[in-house]
Amino acid sequence: MKRPHAYPPELARYVEQHWPAEGAPLPAPALLCEALTVAYQASLTSEEGRPTRFRLLLMPPERLPETGAPNEGVLRLEFDRERPLAADELRRLSPATPFEVALIGCRERGDGWAIWGIAHSGPAWLNPTWGGRSSVPNWTFDAIIHVTAPGHIAVRCAGKLVGALERGVLVDGVLDVFESDWLPALFAAERETVRRVHSELQSLSPSPTTAEHSLVSSVGQHMLRRAIQLIRNARHGGMLLAVDAAAPGAPEALGGLRLKYRYADHEPAGRYRTLLLQILDRLAARTSKDSVGWADFASDESLELERLERSVFELSRVIASLAAIDGAVVIDKRLTMVGFGAEVSSDLPSPDRVWRALDLEATRCQPEPIENVGTRHRAAYRFALHHPNAIAIVISQDGGVVFVAQRQGKVVYWEQSVSP
Repeated sequence: MKRPHAYPPELARYVEQHWPAEGAPLPAPALLCEALTVAYQASLTSEEGRPTRFRLLLMPPERLPETGAPNEGVLRLEFDRERPLAADELRRLSPATPFEVALIGCRERGDGWAIWGIAHSGPAWLNPTWGGRSSVPNWTFDAIIHVTAPGHIAVRCAGKLVGALERGVLVDGVLDVFESDWLPALFAAERETVRRVHSELQSLSPSPTTAEHSLVSSVGQHMLRRAIQLIRNARHGGMLLAVDAAAPGAPEALGGLRLKYRYADHEPAGRYRTLLLQILDRLAARTSKDSVGWADFASDESLELERLERSVFELSRVIASLAAIDGAVVIDKRLTMVGFGAEVSSDLPSPDRVWRALDLEATRCQPEPIENVGTRHRAAYRFALHHPNAIAIVISQDGGVVFVAQRQGKVVYWEQSVSP
């Protein structure tokens, strides 16, 4: 029997039952339910054609320092008078409080809520999703309500999801495919090649230093995270296809793909590999340790490594810009840009059904029909069926992100956790 839809009262009860021990005290149950209900109603509105998206901070202003600054805490901006918490007020304020950098602050006032002003956090809290070495400042353990789409609301504590409503269903966890074991395993051969090349270059050093798998893997993952987020923010959607790294002109890597624009096999298309080796070289030169890992990169504040990281992220921007035209962007597992405007041939067979992964390793899946999705998703399913060692990443116009790959002979998709 189909479960009934959940609404703010069910979410409020779930949050109360699962609130972390380190969290600040929650509001009274009726007040928490009221805040979630108002936020839910606001999520169904729009302002001048724009969807209403915001973060709502359930915290009095006096608990925030007056000397706070964005990305180090928050900049507290109080109104001269408080306003009642209402859906229309949140709708009107949302354009002035961009989801990525600001929050609408409210406090308990009698038996209700009052909006006291705006807290500017800056975008540093997005680093785990956007990619980058910067640490994420945590300046509160109070409840923050995220409103991202009509009917989509979540409650977070110190950046961690406690509970959410999505499409009328209670959500108690998120999937970050980059934290899986299977995704890095697909790139294992290319990762080992990088480590071997770096070791050969280091062999002439008086104290050779090797690169750990975590470092090689994480730099590439952060580059892809940034590209995905840039495509999401552009709101035109797109698809990335990562194919096997093959010799120039080898047909098997591009089987079933018609590339409208293909790059020549020159170094600029493979600039990521050049930058990665430079990062490994600079880190090795700055240490006497036997190996360097992601922690060494994350803690290094040298201008040279900052410049190299910016160069990597500019490649993310290049890849994202290619998704603006029809067709998929094709890269290989070395993160070399192969081409764009790619069409997945309609002659390729489609799977009879696909499987939605319920956990990171797809040990639990549920079958899904393929008729209820758009052309991008169906193309990704055909591609994954034809390329068992490749991966497709579909970014929808509404910001949803889906990873598609083969697991144990089945075409499986993961709905990637994205924020905002």
